[in-house]
Amino acid sequence: MQKNFFELADYNTPVYQTSNFIVIPTLGSLIEGWLLIVPKVFYLNFSQLPEALMDEANDIIHHLQEHFLPLFEAPNAVVFEHGPGNIQSTAGCGVDYAHLHWVPTEFDLKAGVKEFLNLHYNWSLINDLTEVKLNNAADRDYLYLRDQGNKSFVTYQKEVPSQTFRKVIAHYLQQPQQFDWKANFGSENIQAVYSKVKV
Repeated sequence: MQKNFFELADYNTPVYQTSNFIVIPTLGSLIEGWLLIVPKVFYLNFSQLPEALMDEANDIIHHLQEHFLPLFEAPNAVVFEHGPGNIQSTAGCGVDYAHLHWVPTEFDLKAGVKEFLNLHYNWSLINDLTEVKLNNAADRDYLYLRDQGNKSFVTYQKEVPSQTFRKVIAHYLQQPQQFDWKANFGSENIQAVYSKVKV
């Protein structure tokens, strides 16, 4: 049975939290500073969150951009979600619990999906994360991306391959075989987060 985020002792100490979310380093961190925004109450994906929680998540993203980017000496970050339409969907990457990735990087993930994975998706430009909820059908997988220019995109698919954006980042790093968080924990990058962030 899949453990939830709060049972994974190696990395379950939040580096930031609000009333309804925690922020923790991700297992399988390929880049120093890679964090997850996780609701304290179960939702399968972020499209299921009520509007108030969506607003709170957007506030967290703003906080990370302002206060965490300087810690990791990064000029910018991307935000993304592999949104599963159903329990045990491939899009969920083996974790049936909503989580949003915040990654300090200049990589163009949308372009990388096409270039490295040969996935020719149609991306819709949306205002922000809250619009994923407005357009989502319960049985569709989706990918959400907020790029370095603060533009938000979403694509809805019958099935999204597991760890899509992780694979893209691994390709950019010229380490395509290291994408899988279940096989490569990225312990050094996780410890780097705890060494730079006062918890």
